[in-house]
Amino acid sequence: MADWPTVEAVKQSLGVTTTAKDAVIASAVKAAIEQVAVDLGYQDITVSEDSGSGTEIGYTLTAGVFIHDADTGGEVSDPVEVVPTNSMSNAALILAVMVVKAPDAPYGIAAAFDLGAVRVASDHPTYTKMLTGQRVRFSVA
Repeated sequence: MADWPTVEAVKQSLGVTTTAKDAVIASAVKAAIEQVAVDLGYQDITVSEDSGSGTEIGYTLTAGVFIHDADTGGEVSDPVEVVPTNSMSNAALILAVMVVKAPDAPYGIAAAFDLGAVRVASDHPTYTKMLTGQRVRFSVA
């Protein structure tokens, strides 16, 4: 199993070498991990900092799963630690990078030229693909 992405991993992906945006990047990483959990159908989601080993701060995701019960209608299980797969970790990294870069593309426009504009996709295809097959809750019609 993998670990959730860290601030250092996002900084490396962005080519950032200073500590000036560490707070913004940390917030983006926590939000990305939380969103991965939401997209996979988890409930009662909590993302917390983990001291880990060394100087790098890691993150821990705890969440519950909705358990359907015909008698009670269902309930959410007690939250447990969700250990990410490589795909879940990479999806969170992709999303964290997108969150940090989003202010550079207001209204989804990354650049404008005489003949048009370069738009940023609202749904990243790699992010979506990384989460395929890992959903824990499905809608019931």
